[in-house]
Amino acid sequence: MLTFHSITADNIMKTAEYFKYKMSRTSDYTVGAMYMWRDFYETSFTIYDDMILYKVKFLNRISFTFPVGGGSLDKAMKALQEYCISNGLPLWFCTVPDEYISVLIKDYNGTIPGTPSRDWADYLYLVKDLAEMAGRKYSGQRNHINKFKKTYPDYKYQRITTENHSRIIEFLIDYEQNHSKDASLAKEELNRTLELIPYLDTFCLPGGFIEVAGKIIAISIGEVVNDTLYCHIEKANRDYPGSYQMIVKEFATDMMQYGITYINREEDVGDEGLRTSKLSYHPVQLLDKYCVLVP
Repeated sequence: MLTFHSITADNIMKTAEYFKYKMSRTSDYTVGAMYMWRDFYETSFTIYDDMILYKVKFLNRISFTFPVGGGSLDKAMKALQEYCISNGLPLWFCTVPDEYISVLIKDYNGTIPGTPSRDWADYLYLVKDLAEMAGRKYSGQRNHINKFKKTYPDYKYQRITTENHSRIIEFLIDYEQNHSKDASLAKEELNRTLELIPYLDTFCLPGGFIEVAGKIIAISIGEVVNDTLYCHIEKANRDYPGSYQMIVKEFATDMMQYGITYINREEDVGDEGLRTSKLSYHPVQLLDKYCVLVP
């Protein structure tokens, strides 16, 4: 019988060893996402036959993520089926990327109820596009960037380090008090971000910030898995016009050192303003995620 364990700061890096096996570029198999939202989704995990299995509460039902690792998928699936039978649960998989859909349908008789929610699709970009913002389609972003540089010619971009963690926390607290949205999910994200900051080095999460006259006005924190940078956190003070465009460009430029090809800026969770913003950077693909029921 499978035994699932809660995610903690002490054990999460053990699970991260399995992310190298993932075939998709969706954001769900990442340390930052798993740790930040572990309580919200009641996430737990187990390792079975060299495969990582996650159990979550998604759409108010117990679900599992697609098993990945160096072991046998068939053995992992059978173990999950036995677990669900023993606990009187249907075997639901959630946030399943396109790469695994055919396996669940053809090999395990899975069915997909309805269409994937647009709100949970990840936005995937070429890192080169966000670092350079070249061409006519990025003229709007360049206008904001040029105006920012003209208004704040002495701005500085710096990497987040242990020495400036306290400044990042101060920025986030100020942001929550003066600039955050009223939506409960946005407030939840800010609280989880504050919890994540002390572990950036431990979890190997790179980040950067922009400051003007010694004041931090924008931050971004991500994670590199295979050829993709996952942008978990992106906050900017709108009192400084162009700050969002600047942090997107500066962070992308800085992260090119890792030899990445793509940037996943994650979902818009149905926020129309966020959707408009993410689309304005011209993603090369929207990564749908499916729910699949396996008998």
